Amino acid sequence: MKYAYTRLDDFFKLTTWDEDIKGPFGLQPPPGDWTSFKACIDELNARCPPGESVRVIYAARHGQAEHNILGEKYNMHIDEAQIKYPILDPALTPLGRSQAEAVSQALQREIGRGMPKPQKWFTSPLLRPGETVGIEWGWMFGEVREGDRGGGVPAVVVENLREHLHVHECDGRSPLSKLKPLFPSFIYSPDMTDEDTLWQPGSVRGRETEEELVERLGRAAEECLEKSEGATYLSFTAHSGALRGLHAALGVPHREMGVGEMKVIVLRVKEVA
Repeated sequence: MKYAYTRLDDFFKLTTWDEDIKGPFGLQPPPGDWTSFKACIDELNARCPPGESVRVIYAARHGQAEHNILGEKYNMHIDEAQIKYPILDPALTPLGRSQAEAVSQALQREIGRGMPKPQKWFTSPLLRPGETVGIEWGWMFGEVREGDRGGGVPAVVVENLREHLHVHECDGRSPLSKLKPLFPSFIYSPDMTDEDTLWQPGSVRGRETEEELVERLGRAAEECLEKSEGATYLSFTAHSGALRGLHAALGVPHREMGVGEMKVIVLRVKEVA
């Protein structure tokens, strides 16, 4: 299914992340009334003709991971460091976990004030967004068994939510046989292969072009919508490049998101094919 997207930009106004995380993530008008917001979304959906709907996306970038600090560690440009000192599918750093925990606390506070909970979760299959999902949303799912980095969240794994592909080994995926025990509550597509078949080394090809990135993230958005089962409130957890491509595919003005940040996107979605 193909979709046309219209951003509804009156609901949120972002300032800085340090300010946004202290309140309702930029919900307008200040100080932000989640009950009124939900009522408005419900009313808009009630007015939508067949084939149209309003969706709310909680879009999050993973917390700081081991590859994010290589430039500083080796005193060189981050791209050069990631090639010279490769790390396959790096996990979160202690700071990255703290960043996700801060978002979790903010979400619990705002949901207590009436912020609608996600009805469906979607994540990139890489370790860093998976761990971020578990920390940020796992509190909703009770006590988690030891070793479950996904926090019991029933997140749908979407390969095309992955980071900017190729050359940088940090953007390669761990084998599925490693991921499933780490994230047992996640939902994997039956056609997902054990070994990574998307990422290719620099000896084979160059980095994914911006056009390829946007096209791939457009397919990711379509897959998420098709698997959303009509849910209005969706959680997407991904990467900086993936979120840049997603913004472009959805027609949403892009603002660079730092590690561990989240924003709320409101869209009118229309089926076109």
